[in-house]
Amino acid sequence: MEGERILIVDSETRIVELAVIKLSNAGYWVVSAYDGEEALDKIAANPPDLLVINYNLPKINGYQVCSEMKNRLGLNHIPIILMIDSQFNEDEFNNYKLKVSDILVKPFTPKTLLSRVNSQIIKTKVFKVINPLTELPGHTQLQEEISARLSGEKLFNLLFFDIKGFAKYNRAYGFEQGNQVIKFLSNIIQEEVDKVGALNSGSYHLGGDDFAVLMEPGPAEEMGRNIINRFDEGIINFYNEEDRNRGGMAISNRRGILEQWPVMTLAIGIVSNEERTIKDWLEAEVIGFEVLKYAQSMPGSQFFRDRRRS
Repeated sequence: MEGERILIVDSETRIVELAVIKLSNAGYWVVSAYDGEEALDKIAANPPDLLVINYNLPKINGYQVCSEMKNRLGLNHIPIILMIDSQFNEDEFNNYKLKVSDILVKPFTPKTLLSRVNSQIIKTKVFKVINPLTELPGHTQLQEEISARLSGEKLFNLLFFDIKGFAKYNRAYGFEQGNQVIKFLSNIIQEEVDKVGALNSGSYHLGGDDFAVLMEPGPAEEMGRNIINRFDEGIINFYNEEDRNRGGMAISNRRGILEQWPVMTLAIGIVSNEERTIKDWLEAEVIGFEVLKYAQSMPGSQFFRDRRRS
């Protein structure tokens, strides 16, 4: 049985040849392409498990290939290792708002390439332990990733999400309809994470209506606002006409008294180790849930960022 399918794309023949030899000997099924057009054709014909691509390619450059993948359903989950050299322009890369899994700087040894490929394939296998509803990794994977970043002394932003009023909605509309709301939020989060194109960012489904995003320092607050705006615009569509007209649900409590429940809103809590020391994943979550709870206490959809310093 052949191993995972790896697509290597570079106009330099020698690099492709060395990559094919090294990865094939390690048990991978390696396919090669020498320009952007050929790469897109091979990706469409048989999507790889991992793409290793040079940013500077003839016909269609590597950025355009990655951008095309990001916009195609069924291809936007494929991890990408981007090869760069001394001519790499970070501003040009940022303009494409791409999300890549790793960056490999030329020149590199075949051993380094194999190590990076192995790392991405292992991550992909781990992330296959996913929530069946949203197809997102869960709490265990989030804890492992936070621990890895803290061990590597890397800065991060961690966002926690919770739908206010979801339990009441589930009670009134049933779990099947509640699952549709969960998928609605999941899709918004994943799309907005892809839009910002932050390196090493990921979405996690913690269970029920709870989600998290772990990303490098960047536009976390802007992304949070966009997610809230899209959620507020679309959530009303999950109510029947009567509830839409009155702006929420009317539900009898245990004493038989009719109570009004407004349309669901979204709370987001943001925690970061940019301004304070966080010693482990548990502390990160405790702080995150504190600020999430504060956002939950405010009316309407809100996000709140922890700004305490240590």
